[in-house]
Amino acid sequence: NLKQVHTVPDPYYVTNGYEQTTDNKVIKFVNLPRKAIIRIYSSSGVLVRVLNYTSPELGGMLDWNVRNRNNQVVASGVYFYHVESGDARYIGRMTIINFAK
Repeated sequence: NLKQVHTVPDPYYVTNGYEQTTDNKVIKFVNLPRKAIIRIYSSSGVLVRVLNYTSPELGGMLDWNVRNRNNQVVASGVYFYHVESGDARYIGRMTIINFAK
């Protein structure tokens, strides 16, 4: 059931408990199926990142380093993620409140 997939923390504020340093940003996608493709989009519809996930177990998690395809930290805003697994699809949203150094 892809409706159980979500991100933690949400909203994301600058840093969180999953991070070891201020340069190591982490948002986790949780409750993932065994195989999934996650596409992250800005609120204007621009593709930010594509993440591939494979695991032998259901309910896994995947870390996203809050960076785009050019390895730049994404700006503050609302982002949408599209999870695809086999014939199933799900769209969710997350909020990022991030400050540049």
